[in-house]
Amino acid sequence: MLTFQPRYAGLAVLLLAVEVAIARYIHTGLIRSFMGDVLVVVLVFVALRACIKSPAKCLALMAFAFACCIEALQAFHLVDLLGLHAQTPLHKVLRIALGATFDMWDFVAYACGYALSISVEFWKNRRNYIYKSHK
Repeated sequence: MLTFQPRYAGLAVLLLAVEVAIARYIHTGLIRSFMGDVLVVVLVFVALRACIKSPAKCLALMAFAFACCIEALQAFHLVDLLGLHAQTPLHKVLRIALGATFDMWDFVAYACGYALSISVEFWKNRRNYIYKSHK
């Protein structure tokens, strides 16, 4: 069922800005190579949560599966197949979004993003339950 949750939409925009900043300004290290991949699953999860009314576990699994599919397509050189080597701004953005290098460790990062998404939802729901039961 479609819905709109402004808090999640705002958070998705914020996470997108963080991802763009990482892609633009951080070129090496753990933040670029691992944390960006963790956050991309959280970003997709939050974007889904903003517009689809479904259990958090289901949406987090969808975000994880989406990231894994994109990574698997990198192994088949999707960027080359799509001809995204031209230097137009759109091609550059698509190359960054789709990724050009397959890395098995990215699956670990995506799993961490899935776990982070589920954990935050669990603690948010737990806090809301405790708050409501003490009213």
